[in-house]
Amino acid sequence: MKQEKPRKRNSTAAKDDRSTLKVKIRGKDNTPVTIQELAEGLLDLIRLLKQYEAGYRVRYPALYLTMIDENGEPVRINDANELTLYPYRTAAEEHGL
Repeated sequence: MKQEKPRKRNSTAAKDDRSTLKVKIRGKDNTPVTIQELAEGLLDLIRLLKQYEAGYRVRYPALYLTMIDENGEPVRINDANELTLYPYRTAAEEHGL
């Protein structure tokens, strides 16, 4: 009897990284940033990307953050350590219709 080899999992990480825009927001001397500094960096990023608004869209935007406590130890903000945002809501969704 012939044994089948296990299938390799398809990973989005295996895709061509050249098509993925990598954005780094760093604190002074590469120190961790505060939430306020992160917000300012993200706003700067949005302002920078506005010039591409007419011709481009973003597919599957994701932001990966390593949250730490005052001792530099990684922390989780909820059990899944995940948040999903849906930025555009219709008026019907806003009123529960």
